[in-house]
Amino acid sequence: MLIETARVVALDSDAVWVETLRQTSCGSCAARSGCGHGMINGVKAGVSQGLVKALLPADKSLVVSLHDSVEIAMPERGFLRAAWMLYAMPLLTMILAAVLADQYWSAASLAQAALDLRVTLSAAAGLATGLLMLRLLSARVSRDPDLQPRVTGVN
Repeated sequence: MLIETARVVALDSDAVWVETLRQTSCGSCAARSGCGHGMINGVKAGVSQGLVKALLPADKSLVVSLHDSVEIAMPERGFLRAAWMLYAMPLLTMILAAVLADQYWSAASLAQAALDLRVTLSAAAGLATGLLMLRLLSARVSRDPDLQPRVTGVN
C-alpha cells in the first residue's frame, strides 16, 4: 500500500475530498547541496498537489470532519496498473502501428520518402488510438472501488 497524509477539504456521504501536500526528504540527503531535484522541491515544498477523492471505510469506523489530517492509502496494484496504462500503452500502440505499416507498404514499390511518410502517419494514428484506448480504460478503472484511495486513519 502506498500511504500519504492529506487534509480534508470536503465531505461526501461515502468519501472525502482531500488535498495532499508535497513532502520533501531533501533535508536529510547528503547530496542536497548539489542536487537539482532538491532545489526544485525546496521551492515547491508544501504546495498543494490537487484534490483527491478518498473512500471512507464501509463500516463507518472513522469519524472525519473538515480540515482533519488523514492518512490515505492506495493499493500498489492500482498504482502500477495506472502507470503502465499511462506510459506504455500509447507507446506500444504507436510502435505496433508503425511496424505494421512498414511491413505492409515495404512490399510495394514506393519511393523511400512516400514509405516514410506513410509509416509516420501510421505511427501518429497508432499513438492517437492508444490515447483513446487510455481514455476509455481510465473511465472504467476510475469506477473500480478496489483501485481507489481509501482513508485508513485520522491523525
